[in-house]
Amino acid sequence: MEKSQSHQQGRGNEARDVGKQQTPAPYIIKTVASGLQLEGRAGVGGSSSSSNTAKDTKPRRQSLSQRLGLQSLKIIGKDTGGDKGKTTSPVEYATTSSSPQSTVSLGEAEENEEVRANKEEKDDVQRQASSLPKEHRVAEGGGGGAAAAVAAGDNDSGDDSQRQQKRPGSAKQRAVKVECVEMVGEDMYIGTSDGRIVHYTVATAELETDGAPERFEVSSVDLNLGGKKVEQMIAFPALSKLVVLCGSTVVFYRLPDLRPVPANVIPAIKGVSCIAYDERINNSNSNNNSNSNSNTRGAILCVARMRGVYIYRLTGELRLEQEIPMEHSVASICQYGGYVCLADTETYRILDLAKIRASPGSDSGHLVLMPTQQPTTDPHTGRIIRPPRPRTLVVGPNEFMFLTSSGDRDTLGVIVTAMGEALRGTLQFSSYPKSITYDEPYVIAVFGGGQIEVFDTRMPDQTLVQTLFDEEDVAAARPRRICTVSGFYLSTNVSRPEVLEDARDEREEASEAAPISAADVFGSQKHWRREILGDNNPQAAENRAGRALSRFASSRIVVVAQDTAVYALAHPPQLVRADALLLDEGRVEEAVDMVERAMAADPDPDPNLSDEAAYCFQVAGAVCFRNLLLDDALRYFKRGGLDPRALIHLFPDLVSYLGTLLVPLSRIPLAGGLRRALGDIGDAPQLAHTGAAIIAGSDNEDAAIDRLRETLAADVLELAQRYLEHCRAQMLGSSEHQMPFAPDSLPVIDTALVRLYAENEQDAKLRALVEATDSAVVSDLACKFLMDTGHYYHCSLLYKARTAGANDDGSGSSARTKVLDIWHRLLAGEWEDRRFGGFAEYLAYVRSASGDQHELLDEYRWLVDHGCIDASLQLLAMLSDESVASIDADHAIQATEQATETVINNTDALRTLVERFVSAAHPRAAHYTTYLVKAYVRKIRNSYADGASDDDATTVLERAAIAERDSFACAQASDLALTFRTYLRLMRESNEGTRLRVLLIDTLLCANSQAVEGSYDARQTLDYVADVGAADLLVLERAILLVVLGQIDSAVDLLVNKLGDYAEAELLLLPPPPSIVSAAGQPDISSGGFSSSFSLFRLCPATTPFAASSRPDNVRKLLAIYLELGHSGHDEIAVRLVSRLLDRHRDLLIDSSSSVLASLPAHWPYSVAEPFALHSLRRAARRERGSAVVRSLRESLTFDAKTELAAETRAAGAILLDYSQTCAACKKLLGSSAFVFEPDTEQVKHISCT
Repeated sequence: MEKSQSHQQGRGNEARDVGKQQTPAPYIIKTVASGLQLEGRAGVGGSSSSSNTAKDTKPRRQSLSQRLGLQSLKIIGKDTGGDKGKTTSPVEYATTSSSPQSTVSLGEAEENEEVRANKEEKDDVQRQASSLPKEHRVAEGGGGGAAAAVAAGDNDSGDDSQRQQKRPGSAKQRAVKVECVEMVGEDMYIGTSDGRIVHYTVATAELETDGAPERFEVSSVDLNLGGKKVEQMIAFPALSKLVVLCGSTVVFYRLPDLRPVPANVIPAIKGVSCIAYDERINNSNSNNNSNSNSNTRGAILCVARMRGVYIYRLTGELRLEQEIPMEHSVASICQYGGYVCLADTETYRILDLAKIRASPGSDSGHLVLMPTQQPTTDPHTGRIIRPPRPRTLVVGPNEFMFLTSSGDRDTLGVIVTAMGEALRGTLQFSSYPKSITYDEPYVIAVFGGGQIEVFDTRMPDQTLVQTLFDEEDVAAARPRRICTVSGFYLSTNVSRPEVLEDARDEREEASEAAPISAADVFGSQKHWRREILGDNNPQAAENRAGRALSRFASSRIVVVAQDTAVYALAHPPQLVRADALLLDEGRVEEAVDMVERAMAADPDPDPNLSDEAAYCFQVAGAVCFRNLLLDDALRYFKRGGLDPRALIHLFPDLVSYLGTLLVPLSRIPLAGGLRRALGDIGDAPQLAHTGAAIIAGSDNEDAAIDRLRETLAADVLELAQRYLEHCRAQMLGSSEHQMPFAPDSLPVIDTALVRLYAENEQDAKLRALVEATDSAVVSDLACKFLMDTGHYYHCSLLYKARTAGANDDGSGSSARTKVLDIWHRLLAGEWEDRRFGGFAEYLAYVRSASGDQHELLDEYRWLVDHGCIDASLQLLAMLSDESVASIDADHAIQATEQATETVINNTDALRTLVERFVSAAHPRAAHYTTYLVKAYVRKIRNSYADGASDDDATTVLERAAIAERDSFACAQASDLALTFRTYLRLMRESNEGTRLRVLLIDTLLCANSQAVEGSYDARQTLDYVADVGAADLLVLERAILLVVLGQIDSAVDLLVNKLGDYAEAELLLLPPPPSIVSAAGQPDISSGGFSSSFSLFRLCPATTPFAASSRPDNVRKLLAIYLELGHSGHDEIAVRLVSRLLDRHRDLLIDSSSSVLASLPAHWPYSVAEPFALHSLRRAARRERGSAVVRSLRESLTFDAKTELAAETRAAGAILLDYSQTCAACKKLLGSSAFVFEPDTEQVKHISCT
């Protein structure tokens, strides 16, 4: 019979009477097994097919009827009442043959108690069988046990479902009952009434689940002790031993497989009346089955046999440590440490083992407490009334309790210390307990009527705190014995996650609809099937039941009820209590305090938060959320680690926004209580809306309520945002194997945060999120929302981030196109977004794709089409020559001229554009350069004309030209080396016209210099200058054009006579040496200028004759021009120029110094020609002195050679000559002249000819 947890916790009328409504019931009842079919053998002498026989047990001699399987004796006589042929069980025979006046011993009293129990059992079987339908009844001759099993509801599925057997020839079969139980984790050992032990494995029982947990029969062992009932079993898991008392014999088995311990290792103990163990050692080792110390120390076994108490130590063997003789037989015994409390046929007493060991043979160490209840004689019938069996038990360290009765129905439970002092209160029972045990701090008693009462020994009055099995339950369950076991685990599903599955036929249609919200799930909860997740096996219970806060509870008390049912009594886990405080009463602070105290008291704390504690904090957060205590809710959500997807489901807008990316709430693993708490919240924004009206009250104005609603709505969204940020940090900070949430939660979190940041205008956080390398934003969902809400720039950043992380599958190119498309619209003004960085950010992004010429070319064309000239020129510099050559130059130039109203910018842009076309060898580079030059000329003319009409413009230009030349002349007076183009460069910032002239001059020089490819049409440009009326102004420019055309003389004439630029004329006619030109005369295109030493001579065509003329001729030409200036009345400047020319180029005129000096006007000062004349004279003198020295050297060398030859001639000896001998050098006759002989050539020469 299974009772719900809430129903069982409400038991205990006495507890309710004393005002304990808030105190939870100490125990809950859970069915462990029911309807056990144990009929593997019945009666005496039966055998089990799977029995294991102890080697040290000698089989009893059986009668023929017992060997045939018959369990009854046929007795005929007057004692049977003349009912011949009536079948009588051995128990009935013993009852009818006993004398009313006979005096029985304690053993006989025990036998009669068993007779009474068997009789009650028989009556119950017959009563239940008679109440069954006819089709379920069994004939009188057999099947009484089967009828009892059917009446008890025995339809449990398991391996023992078909184990009912009948013995051949048996007329009636006695039902096999459960006598005692021992449980070690998942192993359950059933001691039966026919002397067997049946081993089952039992799954962990769930408190919320009706019925018994699943079980499987492992084995069945026949003790072969005459078919007597198994009275007691004690398991020692640390020793893997099971101690069994059956038929006054103690036998030992190994755990868990029930293999008998060989008799040569541990022999059986016979003649035993009762056994106990040292509960001090057991309590220290009960929760640590693998404790090596316990294996070494073993267990203390206290055995009462015949008239003595024996203390054994059980390890790998059984060793007798102490023997204590007794005068009377012992009926009940218990031990704690060095003290034994027992009841014999005469007294209750406490044995001090240490004193007895010190003084053997004396009464020292025996503390007699009080007499035991003795048999009495019924005054009416004369029958002897035997008292119930005395009971003793340990109720604490060195504390014992024994039962005493005065003969009436009241029974007392007296608690004394080992010294015999009654320091605690006395328990009062309504009747003598049939079975009793202690589970700190409670005493649990089973009475003859089947009631079970629980008493709290901590209270002064030993209060009855709970009554289990009320009248209705007792009739059905019939509890009859209570046992203390090693441990059995129960669990609650309170904190176990579960997923829901829609059981309706419309499941497929619902899956295509929008995601299910919390309100939808809990509004139709009856349609959902639950699938509970999480480990619930006994191994998990073994590992976690020791925690202070756990969903597992360990039960050490079991109740044997009916004949074949076992129930467990367990304390409700603190998790259940905390859950009730949270969900049923909403007492968050108390529940959290309970959880924290439980965690602090955990003997083996886990560094990670347990599932149970996490559940409590999650539910606490949900309860606070429901009450709009948002800061507390956030704190508890963080501590409990609520699945962020579950929180998102409370916001319908986010659910709709995330779509199928968000797992339905029903499929998120959540505990049932948490689902209920979240269901109470439902729609978070709606909760804030309705909560505002409740908080504000009816007295406030609507405006105040609206403001409060807005505040609460913002706070609710802030809670979601802050918690999602927390979860994101947790996931990114955890390793892959310690992820706090499901891996697919991160895309949900990041995508939801994008919307929250955008709605709250948190631009910095939004940008940081979308640009983060670890961002998991689903851009399709986020971009759709951002575009719909006008966050164009952030949408482009999402696409940009996708570009950065794209593979080679083309996704990056597509995302880049979307980025540029958004930015095009922003630049064009179609969309507005203040966050966009404009052209600077745009160009920086485009430059990042410098390798993609196709994209750069497309972007350049877009910029040109939309008049973004400055940006287009920056991209133009990045284009390759091939890409530039493919540009529609006419369109680009036209757009460049029309785009900007500012003359400066327009001209600069146009110049840059044309220069790029020229450098890229554009097919029409010369045409565009000519166009650029004309544009400069036109701009300069307009700048100087300053809006004057065409008729007046000529006059204005002439005046401007005169003013410029006068200003230049003043500057030239102090520096004759100053050129006009240098002067313009110095004055370029004075006015716009001057700056434009500098640009024009640089363009003319660059376009036709030898350093730059491409040229312009000089003749066309020269004509254009004249056509626009700027000839008088642009004299230097005309001179350059004439040089380009090869008309050097005309150019020099303009420079000297029209402009007065004598330095430029000298550079043209007397260019610097090639080494100087290569070092200082290269054009600087980037800065738009040339050095002052750059000669216009370099612009001359290679075929120009003047270009090949010699430098002396050019110097003489310049001298003639300068002398002509003097003749025309400019003596001062002429004198300076001639003096400068003679000083700088005197070496070129030295050969014609006389003519040069003669050409100088007589009225000029001598200082003009003095340096040149002195240089000429010095040079002539140096030349004369050099000639004399040469002559002297030659004479000296000749004399030395002649002297040497003379010596060689003398050394040669006599030389014969005739008068016809001639000189080898001059061919004249030697005659009488002196001669020499050359040994090398053997020639004879005049000494003067050598």
